[in-house]
Amino acid sequence: MAKNADNQKQGLGKLNGVLSLAILIASIALFYLEPLTQVALYKVLILLVGVVVAAFVFTQSSQGERFTHFAKETRIELRKVVWPTREETLKTTGMIMVAVVIVSIFLMIVDAFFTWGVQSISSF
Repeated sequence: MAKNADNQKQGLGKLNGVLSLAILIASIALFYLEPLTQVALYKVLILLVGVVVAAFVFTQSSQGERFTHFAKETRIELRKVVWPTREETLKTTGMIMVAVVIVSIFLMIVDAFFTWGVQSISSF
């Protein structure tokens, strides 16, 4: 009995996923195909309402539940991140800029050397 209920829920979840995709496509089509030569504000409102309804229907599907769970877990993990202070960010940015300048000067010298080598070989 429980297995049958799980199969029905899974089928309904897939149906919700397909339904949300159909709603999204229909709202985009109404926005671009202009079936009712509407004012731009109404077109945008129809598109936004379509996206919100499609998102709501999607969250009711099994994929939507997994995505919602993933988003909640991601928020929890982001709260655990220790962000650098302003001073640390400025020091690190400065070090990277100095390293980029040094590497670019090195590559310029190497490029000049190879250009000189190719020109001296091709002059024969």
